[in-house]
Amino acid sequence: MAPRPTPIVERPLSERAFVALNRRSLEAARHPVVCLADDIQTLDRATGSRRRSQDALRQLRRDGRLRHVRRGTYLLVAPTGSADARLLPLIDAVTARPYLITAGRALTELGLSDQHFFRVVVLTSHRLNDWSWQGDDVRYALLAPERIWGANATAGPQVASPERAILDSLANPRWGVSVTQSAEAIDHAVPNHTTPKHLAEAAERYGNAATTRRLGYLLELLHGPAAAEELMPLRGRSHARVLLSPGTPARGPSDPRWGLRINVFPEALLAHRSVG
Repeated sequence: MAPRPTPIVERPLSERAFVALNRRSLEAARHPVVCLADDIQTLDRATGSRRRSQDALRQLRRDGRLRHVRRGTYLLVAPTGSADARLLPLIDAVTARPYLITAGRALTELGLSDQHFFRVVVLTSHRLNDWSWQGDDVRYALLAPERIWGANATAGPQVASPERAILDSLANPRWGVSVTQSAEAIDHAVPNHTTPKHLAEAAERYGNAATTRRLGYLLELLHGPAAAEELMPLRGRSHARVLLSPGTPARGPSDPRWGLRINVFPEALLAHRSVG
């Protein structure tokens, strides 16, 4: 009597979906990130239909094998229960280029600050919704594509160069970097990560006279008048005094050289040199 053929056992729908999403995220070089806008057709082929894909996604989420990050974005969870994804690669996977991670988080990534900035500012030319991941808040700032420049690398997460991160921090105090933290970053950056000349070139491209005045004053305070000399022609023509620290009471002496109201004690701007 001939042996009975071994029946073919089809994998459960959710398992087929999980395998397909793993393969797709690996092919796209963003494992373990799932971006449904890019991955849904691959998933449909594995499940047989869009309705079955949606059923599989719901089951994977119930089983804890798919973790929601933001709308249309998930993380594949390993059998051990871990979903190991660092924030910056995750931003890179879900944010269309051009984009730029700047201000506080960029300063930390570049080794110019030892602070952990929970607000992660990302410059983008697309209208995107903010989102959060493991205690960090990703906040998108909309800019024209030509204004998004100064990445520190061409591949991987697009972190701002030291010059761009410092300029953005000084120009946008609402992004969470204080002027004392900016002063510390400048002190660490020069001369190990950048030069006064490169800072001046970046400031010229940035095109913000108020920001240039703050940068010039801090460079002069930290490294002497010669370090700030190339910033002098970029101060702008306005005779109005710019606050060194916006959001801080407008009290303190005037600095006519830089057209600033020095409303932060210089000792506070140098305090990092005596700590540690």
